[in-house]
Amino acid sequence: MAGVAEAQALPEGRSLETATLAGERFEVSVFRPASCQIRAILFVLAGKNRNSATYRDDTIPLARHECSLVFAPDFPVARFSVQQYQRGGFPALQRTPPAATYMKLLEQWARAVSGEPRVPIILMGHSAGAQYLERVEAYAPGEEVMTVIMNPATYVEPETETAVPYGFRNWPESGSLPDLKRYLSRNIAVILGAEDTETSSATEHIPAATEQGRNRLERGQWAYAQGREQAEKLNVPFGWTITLVPATGHVASKMLASAELQDAVETAIRSASSR
Repeated sequence: MAGVAEAQALPEGRSLETATLAGERFEVSVFRPASCQIRAILFVLAGKNRNSATYRDDTIPLARHECSLVFAPDFPVARFSVQQYQRGGFPALQRTPPAATYMKLLEQWARAVSGEPRVPIILMGHSAGAQYLERVEAYAPGEEVMTVIMNPATYVEPETETAVPYGFRNWPESGSLPDLKRYLSRNIAVILGAEDTETSSATEHIPAATEQGRNRLERGQWAYAQGREQAEKLNVPFGWTITLVPATGHVASKMLASAELQDAVETAIRSASSR
């Protein structure tokens, strides 16, 4: 992996690291808590403003509480369009790797630079970052033990009638690629602001999005219900959960500071550690 010659201890506190993965350079805002045994690696994916350093900073209280590393990779708008970030780069463009495929490489890089080969990896995204992680989980999952999806505008529908990147129609058939059943069985925590009910102008002209609901809260509840129904039909384990954060709208800092997120992260760490 380019850019990782050998593991070097990350400094305590905040730092800015660089990862070069498959020819693409990423700036990654990092936080390492002091004086504790690292329990997990937390990736946090920023919203449409791509303000990864802010998301890193808003995750620091959670990282301290859980003694976890934080990695917030930057996907700058100049290099990663809405199609590449929010839609994960699907359908794939000719000679352009889907951005969702970089997540697995980022996980490997984080293990190498931190010297933490065994602790669980948890992915967390809000808004546009959650849309990105939706495509990661559906089409390009890595070794993460849980992915937290917070207030995205769109979901990957767990069925084969809707085309990629909103469903599984036209998804390539390959034994090495994820499929609908695996998507349903992934450990996905859908955490929604109970007051995230404003209509998103960015999605009102996308039929696949408007069919999912009038607002982000409705879409999250709809996607979860669809997933549960499909899992029953296909007779596969259903790995998703859904939780509402009371008195909270579309505000990343509140979602990242919520007790609901902390509970989900703690549960995932404990579950992974007991295996």
